Amino acid sequence: MKFYYEILTTPTADTPGTTVLLHFPDKRYFFGQLSEGTQRACTERGIKITYLTDVFLTGQIQWGNTGGLIGVILTLADGIASSNNALELLAREKEERIKESGQANAAAKKEHGMSYAVHDGQLVPQRGTLTIHGGRNLTHTLATARRFVFRKGTPVFTREYDSEGMSKPDRLGAEDPCEQPTWSDSNIKVWAMPIRSSPVPHLQATSQVRSMSPRKRSLDEFEESNNTSEPIDARTRDQVIRQSVITDMFNSNWRLDALHETKLADVKMPAAMFVRNPVTKDLEQYKGPAPGSNEPLPDITVLVRQPWPGAAVEKIPHTTWCQESVSYIIRNHDVRGKFDPKKAQELNVRKGPDYAKLTKGESVTSQDGKTVTPDMVLGPSRLGKGMAIIDLPTPAHVDDLVNRPEWNSPAVTTGLQTFLWILGPGVGDHPRLHEFVAKFPECEHTVSSSDYCPNYLSMKSIATSTTRMGLLRPDNYPTLVHDNVSLPQPGTRTAEPATEPKAVALKPVAPGVIIDMEPKFALNYSEVEPHFEPAQVQRQMPWAIEQRLSTIRKRVKKEAFTKKLESFQKDLPGANVEIITLGTGSSAPSKYRNVSATLLNVPGYGYYLLDCGENTLGQLKRVFAPEKLREVLQNLRMIWISHLHADHHLGTASVIKAWFQENYPDGIPQTDEVEMDMSKILQEKRLFVVSEQMMTGWLEEYAAVENYGFGKVIPLSASPYLHQGNIRTQFVYRHCRADGSYPGHQLEATRPSTTSLSFHDQSSPLTPLLRSATGLSDLLTTRVSHCRGAMAVSLVFPDGFKISFSGDCRPSAGFATIGRNSTVLIHEATFQDDMAVSAIAKKHSTLSEALEVGRLMNARAILLTHFSQRYQKLARVEEAPASRTANNKPAAEPSNHVGQVGLDVPDDEPPQNNNTRNQMFGDIKVTSRPKITVPIVAAFDYMRIRVRDMPIAQAYAPAVEKLFDLQERAGEEKAEQRKEAAKQIAQNRQKAKKQKQEKHKQIPAAAAAAAAAAAEEMEVEKVEGAGAKSKSIWSASESESGWSTSGSDSEGERIKKEHYARKRKGSAAAAGGGKDGQ
Repeated sequence: MKFYYEILTTPTADTPGTTVLLHFPDKRYFFGQLSEGTQRACTERGIKITYLTDVFLTGQIQWGNTGGLIGVILTLADGIASSNNALELLAREKEERIKESGQANAAAKKEHGMSYAVHDGQLVPQRGTLTIHGGRNLTHTLATARRFVFRKGTPVFTREYDSEGMSKPDRLGAEDPCEQPTWSDSNIKVWAMPIRSSPVPHLQATSQVRSMSPRKRSLDEFEESNNTSEPIDARTRDQVIRQSVITDMFNSNWRLDALHETKLADVKMPAAMFVRNPVTKDLEQYKGPAPGSNEPLPDITVLVRQPWPGAAVEKIPHTTWCQESVSYIIRNHDVRGKFDPKKAQELNVRKGPDYAKLTKGESVTSQDGKTVTPDMVLGPSRLGKGMAIIDLPTPAHVDDLVNRPEWNSPAVTTGLQTFLWILGPGVGDHPRLHEFVAKFPECEHTVSSSDYCPNYLSMKSIATSTTRMGLLRPDNYPTLVHDNVSLPQPGTRTAEPATEPKAVALKPVAPGVIIDMEPKFALNYSEVEPHFEPAQVQRQMPWAIEQRLSTIRKRVKKEAFTKKLESFQKDLPGANVEIITLGTGSSAPSKYRNVSATLLNVPGYGYYLLDCGENTLGQLKRVFAPEKLREVLQNLRMIWISHLHADHHLGTASVIKAWFQENYPDGIPQTDEVEMDMSKILQEKRLFVVSEQMMTGWLEEYAAVENYGFGKVIPLSASPYLHQGNIRTQFVYRHCRADGSYPGHQLEATRPSTTSLSFHDQSSPLTPLLRSATGLSDLLTTRVSHCRGAMAVSLVFPDGFKISFSGDCRPSAGFATIGRNSTVLIHEATFQDDMAVSAIAKKHSTLSEALEVGRLMNARAILLTHFSQRYQKLARVEEAPASRTANNKPAAEPSNHVGQVGLDVPDDEPPQNNNTRNQMFGDIKVTSRPKITVPIVAAFDYMRIRVRDMPIAQAYAPAVEKLFDLQERAGEEKAEQRKEAAKQIAQNRQKAKKQKQEKHKQIPAAAAAAAAAAAEEMEVEKVEGAGAKSKSIWSASESESGWSTSGSDSEGERIKKEHYARKRKGSAAAAGGGKDGQ
């Protein structure tokens, strides 16, 4: 049986971790680090994770190693749900066909192919489930996501390994104490090794850590079917609570449409409440006095939606930091020997079923009544082959690794073929590591580390796209920061070696490296692609682009445009503010767009980050060289998170940690004291993270997992309210320790002390400190219609610059109000206008709706972002519809009090009070098409633009959008060619298989195999050759009406001839000079 490991990622800015995919015919396994960017790397390389059943996380449980885990789980869960829906549809269609054919009582066929794993001696079905293995705090990390992750039908289990829990005193006297693996299934056996840091940090040893063997107890305790009355210790009890939360996150039977009767006085707000009309018996929304208001409550029963169970858990048990790093040794089971039919015939064994039984390890009775055992007809078994994946984040972990008992175990080391060393900075120079490697000379030693692998551009699709856009607008799209040569990677914190490094034979790996294990071990580099070189991108633009460019260049030189530009720039606040769109896609990362993040560079004030989706730090590293990135992080003042959907905030912890390391390189003293002096806090070097309370709560809970800098963060929970007709915001700071704890945190009813802050409370001495610390004169927020807690924001600076950011939402009257007279509006435009129904259903905005918000704001410029990953092509921005609020009142006239807002469910409308929508949630309705006269720019990843230059960017937009369109079409064309090639290969293999099975075929098996291989090679060449001969979209000579460079046809023809002359010259140079001609 063939199986192999595939290297998916090595450390780069795009993929900060090392990920390995183990392929078996029926299952897939992840090993290594599921860092931010893992999901996008799978998309880039065309890796599907449909058959993924187990994830084995190496290293420490820290966001740098687990930041991509949630994204992978969500992708897998959505894939399983889609597959199940398709299977249900097929089953129904099959049932209907059976009924139509009169075979209603036909017995259903038995389903095959279910995978099983051995957990504590029991077989557990695995298809459709996911088990995540890793170090201590893995379960806690997942449980912190309960407020923003919810899927159904994908059971997720965790198995934690730490040195204390895995101690085996009962096996100390055994001949081979490591003989039994930590985990096994039908394909592999796994030995987990939690490796301690030496010396062990004092924070690791706490009185709260109790002994528990995860291998013996954890999974059984977490499964609902196990009802035991045996008392359990505190740590086990806490784990059961956390796993219960995870079960509710991924395998709950909760329903959105389920309503529960509750006494009005007992309703926990915010909540939407319903009553049944006594006459019609229909459900109607309750619009009377609500709990928490000043009005007396009627003694009635209302119907309310219950939050999904995971989100209803207010607190989870606290945990402590852990420095242990988990590694694994993996072996496949021994492969049975080859069946010898000649020996079976000599032993008089019946052909057919008895042969099959013998190959399965069963004894049979021969035709002469004798018992024939498998060993009598099978050749010698082949021992399973092993691979060690060793993750050493620091030199302090080396000593414990080399002293592990597993290296003296025949069960573990027999058949060990290769090591993959995942090394932190400086670890490869450790002398004891060199000595250890020398003890295994018969093994291949490969390495993945920032000291051995360069910071190449791993996302080639967006790198190519950005490079080509840079040919059009180099000021807006600079070359992405990368280095295909330098080692260690520039900007990494490589430790100084204690002694002179010795030569050690470690082979660096790269994405695409295949480690074949069966049937023959080998390192296969045939799938490794060369590093992307921006200089090798085709410099010549298609004719359609050059045609547009020539026209645009003439237009921007005309007096009409220059006057318009001067008018825009006159008295423009924040003219030199730079907007950097790091991520412009929605929902999940794709090849061309990462998830949401926008960086503001405001001269004189600092940097501000609006949303922080997964791998925002990696995007920053591609935009800024290491020294400049340090300056950015040192002056980063605020991160705003609009709402808790994963695509808007999963990169926050990494950015905070990078900020902390730059501003506090030596760390901070640990103390049990809670800082209560708010004025002192506001005068320290701190990073503001402003959002809804659920986000600040997540930051607190995750701080118990690792020291990512929470102790120097100021998390502010924003609560907008109406004051004298204006929307104001109150901010609440919760006083916690650096690990997120506070006095009495272990008690359910205890909460931390809080301090309220405001930009408008002139009587408070904290107000000027707040303004000085943030660099803002005001920070305005409003609730918007998208999900619970979703908000839009306006940042106002002392020099008059004002920028408004929508996050995700339907067009909002409240947002138009707080953003009045904004210098720049950044608004989501997830859908095009012809998908308005989808925009309403998913609570996003169309392009025209976004522009209408800008018109109501009187914004001086509009930047559109957050485009659907499925519908990336941009509509031409011409005219936008006018609007009215839902009650036909102008958006700028706030009239109602703030009502109760949000629910514990993701996409549910806020309740209404007094039969009118509150001002913040007022809808904007599209009714007509007025002219939009301000600059409008559509954002792409890595785009950098100054506010003063937005009219110029708008002028060049037709060329940029056309280029993006051609790139997408070229990518689709290439993908289709590869798909067709794969299809042809599969057909050839099937054809060869059928030919081999035909009894009348006289060709020997070897000749048939050779013929099939030759046919396969010929077919691939045929398909690829056809693709090469067909006219490429990228080189198409299409011309477009409306883009003539002048009124003269001869002028256009002249430019066209020059274009093709340059193209022929470039082709000739390429033919003669190789890469130099590209």
